[in-house]
Amino acid sequence: MAEELAAPPQSTGRTMHLDIPKAHAANICVEMPMLFKEGADVTAYFGGTANLQTIQNTKTPFLPVKLRPREPNAKPIFADRAKTQTFLLHVTKKKRSHGELTGKIATVTSEKFVCEGMVDYQYLAANQYTECCASGPLDVRLRTYLQATTQDDLELIPEVFSRVDLPLKYEFKQRPQYNESQAPSSELKQVPRHFFTYANFRSNAPVPQEVQRMPKTRGIPKQMEDHIMNLLHEKLAERPIWMRPKLFEFFTSEESRVALKFLPYLCYIFVNGPWRGMWIRLGYDPRTTPSAAPYQLVEIRGTRRLMSESMTSLLPKSKKSHRRMPYRSRLNMVFQVNDAEDKVAMHLKKKKAHNRSQATVKATTGDDRPNATLVIYGVPLREGFFYVQLCDLIAQNPAVKELVAPFSKRLRSSASVWGGWYPMCMFPPIREMLKLHIVTTVGRPADEIRMRQAQIDRAVRNALEELESRGDADSEEDKDKPRSKDPEDESKADDDATNDGDEDDEASGDEQGNATEDENEDDGTDENGDDDDTASIVDSVLI
Repeated sequence: MAEELAAPPQSTGRTMHLDIPKAHAANICVEMPMLFKEGADVTAYFGGTANLQTIQNTKTPFLPVKLRPREPNAKPIFADRAKTQTFLLHVTKKKRSHGELTGKIATVTSEKFVCEGMVDYQYLAANQYTECCASGPLDVRLRTYLQATTQDDLELIPEVFSRVDLPLKYEFKQRPQYNESQAPSSELKQVPRHFFTYANFRSNAPVPQEVQRMPKTRGIPKQMEDHIMNLLHEKLAERPIWMRPKLFEFFTSEESRVALKFLPYLCYIFVNGPWRGMWIRLGYDPRTTPSAAPYQLVEIRGTRRLMSESMTSLLPKSKKSHRRMPYRSRLNMVFQVNDAEDKVAMHLKKKKAHNRSQATVKATTGDDRPNATLVIYGVPLREGFFYVQLCDLIAQNPAVKELVAPFSKRLRSSASVWGGWYPMCMFPPIREMLKLHIVTTVGRPADEIRMRQAQIDRAVRNALEELESRGDADSEEDKDKPRSKDPEDESKADDDATNDGDEDDEASGDEQGNATEDENEDDGTDENGDDDDTASIVDSVLI
């Protein structure tokens, strides 16, 4: 016989209905990482109800909580203010076994203080300060410190031991697209591929060869990428060595930024020598190729004196940019936030990058501006120095072309770090021609222009005489270094200058002294004939 199952007892209670009151701004909730016993003084851990009310009224973003309220040296933990939806439920249960439950929501809070940071290192005072004052008001316990007689008795401690209470998200990892050097002893300086590879002219190491893999691009239209790559290959095949201003004449400003991403995979740079600071096609070594002689760099320094004192600066002063670099710092700032609705609140935040179009807006560089940049041979004229390739001078200046013609037939047997494939005597006349072009462009007085024209004639005559005296023998590299003239040579040069009958006699002694000073400064050498490699490297980077 089957037994009948007893039905479960029916609950005599009724469904509890709760009325949700509105949240009040004065209500606040405090969450502390502690378990309290019944009857514990909870408010003493955060300074009392009055302290909490003051912090709530002033909207202070954090609340100090002491784990040892009676210890004056205890370091507090800081509870941060955050958004919340918390209510206090008051439930009443009758003592009878089947009594009804009644409840109501006593308080609703929209803000709370929550401890999410790490506790600072704690410091406990010596027993001599605690044994005699184990109890009593705080001012009485601190009186012992005021009676200290020696520095050791003071027990001065820092305000905090740890600068931050939230762990820093360092994210240690290697930079993307980093290529580790395979030959540590090589003379080449291997750098990440978003920079260029630099080579030393004096080393015997082979130049960097062409890479097998091109970089991956994001956000660049395929049509623009193909156009820029084809144009770069075309220009590097036409001329294996380029200066930046000359190469970027064929690109727009937007295409130039894209071209900079591909140039490290197509070119390298010498840090010294006659081809320093220019983009050289990978695999092309101008040190072993005599046909690279026209691509050498011709420099003049001290161009500030060539400009009129009444002229304004040729290049407008650029405003300082506060653009955030991607790898400038890996230690981000930790800061407190008020919104903690999502999980990422109270953790490290990274600022959003500004709109690139706003950060890269450039002012118009029209010719009608008073400070418009002067361009000579396709290169902007800067105060202090000026660089140009010899091939551009030959193509645009007939006087330079006529001067270089006899020297092109008498190239050196090996490239020199001072003059490349050409003898050093060829460059002083070219520098004087560049100075004449600059003073003519900026509008210097006619007397100065005539004086510099006479200097060019004398420099060309001296260069051709020195070329004939060289003969067929190739000079050594140490002989190519500029050196001071002998007293007999100087007296002979003075006699020649006196018998010229040119406009030199009309020039004042001050002008002649300035011209000689410019001549010595433009050589880029010191009294011992040593080249200033450091200045050359800095100037090449400016190009």
